[in-house]
Amino acid sequence: MDATHYYNPNGEDILDEKIYGGSPSGFVDFNRSKYRWDSNIYDLMNANTWFPSEVNTSAESKNFSALSDNEQSIYKLTFAQLSFNDSAQEEYLSDFRRLANNRLVKSVLSLQIMQEVNHSKSYAVLLDAAGNSEEVFNLYKYDQALNRKNQRIAEQFARYIDGGSAEKMLLSSMASINLEGIYFLLGFSYIYLLGDKVPGARDMIKFIARDELNTHMPLFGNIFKTIHKENQISAATIDECYNMIRDAVDIELEYGNYLLDSFPIMGTTPELMERTVHNYANNRLKTIGLDPIFEETPETYLQQLVTKHLNMNEVRSNFFESNVSNYAKSSIDLDDF
Repeated sequence: MDATHYYNPNGEDILDEKIYGGSPSGFVDFNRSKYRWDSNIYDLMNANTWFPSEVNTSAESKNFSALSDNEQSIYKLTFAQLSFNDSAQEEYLSDFRRLANNRLVKSVLSLQIMQEVNHSKSYAVLLDAAGNSEEVFNLYKYDQALNRKNQRIAEQFARYIDGGSAEKMLLSSMASINLEGIYFLLGFSYIYLLGDKVPGARDMIKFIARDELNTHMPLFGNIFKTIHKENQISAATIDECYNMIRDAVDIELEYGNYLLDSFPIMGTTPELMERTVHNYANNRLKTIGLDPIFEETPETYLQQLVTKHLNMNEVRSNFFESNVSNYAKSSIDLDDF
């Protein structure tokens, strides 16, 4: 590795560093940010740091055993898929970070990597408490639908992460927007539907969802918009962004319909799932400055569940180990996303 990768006294000024392209000096200076959103997101991520020990999982085994067979299957297959999402994202972020140029943005990505590892730890803590950790983490070996979803997500991540152009960086950021903004949401809503039956799982998901929706997704939304603004992006590349979110919707609905067909649960229907995923996809497109492409419908019950549980005030903490469970503030300013 060339030493200028770490220190380049002839590199560009910090305020000139772009996300893609250029020659940075090697310094991280939180007092001088080219963008407003990077330091804001970093501060919010840091202020909202949490740990799995803050969630009371002492009754998770008993509560899980009281679920119906269908509910237990939904629980296990949901956490099997969510745990893959965070594992894949941690690895992807490490690769994306190496391609990024702006050192302050790289610092925010470093903090997100830590949070993705924390999510993976939370699944281990929760599933160990439920008594089914090994079974759930090995489900991809036996469940073809789960394996197919994981494989399709991995292929979307891998397609452009070799870098080499602003267009590839943009499409790589789109893969992360899909992960944070599409692939988690039905899983979150399934656990919220179980609700008070499994309060440990519900409260753990509250923390994870808050990270994903209030900082991780805005981070990559801003990265996408910034790369788009700072570079000449072709119409063909934007068309590929639309293709990627169409694929993401197809991936999410394929797995959702499999779960619904195999393990019917609490009034969820294919039509409800489709409306929910289409609404989320349209929202993600709007927030990155692209036009919605799916039929727009009123907010669904599943969306309302996710929104309702972003309120952390009801999280039940472990009395002996907890820190403050409420977040410092709900989200970054709308102007930042």
